[in-house]
Amino acid sequence: MAAITDCEHLVQYYETDQMGVVHHSNYIRWFEEARTKLFEDIGLGYKGMEEMGIISPVVGLTAKYKTMAKYCDTVVIRAEITRYTGVRFDIKYTVFDKETEQVRCTGTSEHCFISPAGKVISLQREKPEEHARFDMLVNGKEG
Repeated sequence: MAAITDCEHLVQYYETDQMGVVHHSNYIRWFEEARTKLFEDIGLGYKGMEEMGIISPVVGLTAKYKTMAKYCDTVVIRAEITRYTGVRFDIKYTVFDKETEQVRCTGTSEHCFISPAGKVISLQREKPEEHARFDMLVNGKEG
């Protein structure tokens, strides 16, 4: 198991503009779709984390648009956790055409862990088992 996943998405008509090209805002939604799948794949789904009192809001985001995706294209959104500190984590995204593998967009998102009251928390202190899983997957070490 690694801190990386691929998520396929069929471009819908409503995601395109008048030129039949995917509107830029949809890539951000696709990042979230892939991020949600990634967390499910590593056994730390958002719903379960929130039930434990851990929320991980987006605190920073980038997107670089490379080529155009169009209606009926199937894209793959690859999400990979690239940094984890116990309090913060970063995810890198690559969106590419499933058939041609041409990159459509790249991006990143930065997150922290907070309590339902909005207080920043250390996963290492508050949830040591979940911290150990993150640390092993991202940094290749336990604890």
